[in-house]
Amino acid sequence: MADRLRDFSDTLIKVIGGSMKGTEFNAKKPEISFGRGQEADVQIHDQLISRVHCRLSWEGGNWYVEDLNSTNGTWMMGRKLTKKSILPLRTSVRLGNSIFELFNMFTRDDTQSVSMPLVTYRIQPETLAPANPSITTGHQKEMLRLVEEENKRLSLIYKFQNQISSIFKENELYPRITKAVMGAIKSDEAFLLVYDVDNGRFVPVAGRKADNDLEEIDANAINRNIIDFVQENHEAVLSTGNRIGDPFKAASQGMGAATMSIMCVPMFGKQQLNGMIYVTLTSAERQYTENDLRIMTVLGHIAGMALENVRLIEFNLKNERLVATGTTAASLSHCIKNIIAGLDGSLNLLKMGIDENDINLANEALGILSKNHRRLGNLALDLLNLTTDQKLNLKLVDISDLINELTETMAVQFKQQNITISATLDPAGIPLCAEVDEKGVHRVILNLLTNAEQAVLERIEKHGAEPPGHISISAQFNEGKDHILVSVADNGVGIEPEKAATLFDMFKTTKGMGGSGLGLAVSKKIVEAHGGTIYATGQVGKGCTMTFSIPVGMEEASTSTRALKKMFK
Repeated sequence: MADRLRDFSDTLIKVIGGSMKGTEFNAKKPEISFGRGQEADVQIHDQLISRVHCRLSWEGGNWYVEDLNSTNGTWMMGRKLTKKSILPLRTSVRLGNSIFELFNMFTRDDTQSVSMPLVTYRIQPETLAPANPSITTGHQKEMLRLVEEENKRLSLIYKFQNQISSIFKENELYPRITKAVMGAIKSDEAFLLVYDVDNGRFVPVAGRKADNDLEEIDANAINRNIIDFVQENHEAVLSTGNRIGDPFKAASQGMGAATMSIMCVPMFGKQQLNGMIYVTLTSAERQYTENDLRIMTVLGHIAGMALENVRLIEFNLKNERLVATGTTAASLSHCIKNIIAGLDGSLNLLKMGIDENDINLANEALGILSKNHRRLGNLALDLLNLTTDQKLNLKLVDISDLINELTETMAVQFKQQNITISATLDPAGIPLCAEVDEKGVHRVILNLLTNAEQAVLERIEKHGAEPPGHISISAQFNEGKDHILVSVADNGVGIEPEKAATLFDMFKTTKGMGGSGLGLAVSKKIVEAHGGTIYATGQVGKGCTMTFSIPVGMEEASTSTRALKKMFK
């Protein structure tokens, strides 16, 4: 579809779903970030989105959208974005429970870029009312007859719903919908289309002709102008303008000229367009009617909800905590097995030292025993944090105290492994006070220090003890003094930049069998419960830096927050 925006400033951003539904924003610059944090250009009140969730950018006369490593992802037309993609006008983008679209502020809800195809009727799916009442003038009797026929067609709707409701995989649902459509509405061909993020348009993913699925779908069999019109206007349409054959020959044989009827209906879910159903009928005796379009619109709604439910099920399965599943058991068993092996070895070594009265051997065994005891304790704490709701016990805490305490504690352990640790706090001398859950933030910093320790030990094991292992931790206010930034840097093995975004995912570990893959996921959960962000940077062989940011105050009107703001005035 051609985009008629002359400049980014012609764009109107409209929230069409969620708690801020109906809110509108004008695009005031060519790059716009969305999120729930103050650092986002457009702030959306939705706890399911990240502080800085996604970004729009105006390039070459088009808007592009990209996800910024958000927790729950950015979805366009029901498809999760994995890369920067073009964003046409009136295309739904979902962030958490919120949905927005872009409009041309000078045309707003009117057709903006698609030419009007040959449309006999237009129906708005939300109300089943004509989109253009002028084209239905004189059809009042037909409307009354439709009401009477709805009772007869109710059984057809139930049958359609039952045929598709038992499918829980998206690829299996596609052909089931086309088969059910042809069973409900007489047609020559039926197609199901979904949005393709790569080329920015709806494409057919399933097709059916007569009694068989189409193995190869001919895209030329679909009127692209109708598809684009439905996509942009979100309306069900019927077109009966394509006549087939020679009408004079047909008349001489007592037959009417065959006419192709086309219906295309949007598949709406709860709030957004998930796909389209496109059917054709070529006949000299019968063409699709407004009644057929109405029933197809209802079927489109049912199919859209089914498709959305399947996607939600698949999404939840992939992101569910896998504590009680075989995947969790397999992931944790390696870590636990290694810890037990370490405990067994240290106990045998300790017994040997006692039997031989070798104090040095006993001390060595005690050190190994202490290390594995610490690993087991950390694993237990991570599991506890992971499997319970993150209810924060907020109070005013000086982050400097937490860092100094952990630095002193870890320095003793690190020294035994030839690792040094240093801390650098805000040079301004202002206490790094924030309204946080003290135990939670303590756990985050400890996890980052432990992760850095493992990275340094891995580098020493692979490449030797030069240069000496070193871990540094720093903390400071951001420029606006409304967030505290804490960074833990090491000179360990480093990390590939492309893997940094997945480092905080469940059971993702760079330590091989030496890690559980839980610590960083737990850290992310705690930080985001505070309304903060966490990320990693680094290069292979050049160490890694992990940084998290937490707001100074969780509640705008809280006593602690007011006290902190007065401190900085």
